[in-house]
Amino acid sequence: MASLAATALVSDLCAVVRDLGAAPSPGERARGALRLTTLSALLLGGAWLYWRLPLGGVAIGAVLIAGVAYALLLIATHEMVHGTLLGFRTLEQWLACLLSWPMAWPHLTYARLHHLHHRWNGCDPRDPERTTPLPQERLAAGPLRRLMQRHLLWWRVGVLGGVGLIADTARKGFWLQRQDQGLVQARLIDGAGVMVLHTTMLLIALTRGELWRYLLFWLLLERVIGAIVQFRGMVEHHLLWRSREAHLLTQLYATRTINAGSWLNALLGGLPHHSAHHAFPSIPSERLPLASRRIALVLERHGAPPLPTLSSYREALIVMIAGETNPGHSSPQAGDTAAGDGIKTS
Repeated sequence: MASLAATALVSDLCAVVRDLGAAPSPGERARGALRLTTLSALLLGGAWLYWRLPLGGVAIGAVLIAGVAYALLLIATHEMVHGTLLGFRTLEQWLACLLSWPMAWPHLTYARLHHLHHRWNGCDPRDPERTTPLPQERLAAGPLRRLMQRHLLWWRVGVLGGVGLIADTARKGFWLQRQDQGLVQARLIDGAGVMVLHTTMLLIALTRGELWRYLLFWLLLERVIGAIVQFRGMVEHHLLWRSREAHLLTQLYATRTINAGSWLNALLGGLPHHSAHHAFPSIPSERLPLASRRIALVLERHGAPPLPTLSSYREALIVMIAGETNPGHSSPQAGDTAAGDGIKTS
């Protein structure tokens, strides 16, 4: 049971961001639509150049740029899961499928698993997006698994990549369907959508005699997208997985904030301010930096530890590497003291 101090803190945290949870404003929707349009243009332009130019350095460069744009589009589908990008949840769901299925990403399955992640982050080992191995998992691991755990960042970013994410999501969609019966239908729809799209594209490539170029195209996209999305997932939660006195506090402290610039925060859909997002997922991405500032002031007023915060993604990379060398390592501001420890009553 949460202490009176933690209960008062949670109440004040909810109060201080209550006005930020409204649906996206027309201006926010317009900027969200502009981001989607610009990234889509880069993706389609890079893909067009790859198929129009002779296979060489320029064509490869074009598809790599397309891969970065595609990664940012897939990151935008996270906002669509929460209905905070355009404010039209049903429209956003099917737009996300249209963006995801060409990359064989099972968006509907991911969406349902992501809601479980918000419930279980830091408090239930079944959390489908947990990256931090639990102590008992480290003890029970065999030599190969221990090697993977010691080099988890490079294993996920450099080896597993996009294919690993897709396989892991499909596996957990099956494994957790007893907790969410909707996963059964989601997996079927995702499977059908991906199969139809890729069968059509493969047949077109075969009829044009471009099979190997087609396979190279998707391989390059998969490597770029997988590296970006895997790294992003590690940064958000790795080394912070721990339960606190109240669920809201668990979400704040089992999640990392990155002080990215405003342009990078916009491109990443507010994900640098992941603590605020996890605690209050209905807040649109443009308002998350303000929410982070307000939350920090409330925590300070209550004498609670600061949010787990890093100054940049470069520092995040250093922390991830240090954490692999020493599993007990975390950010100096990781709020490693239990959220209720030392909390003052107002």
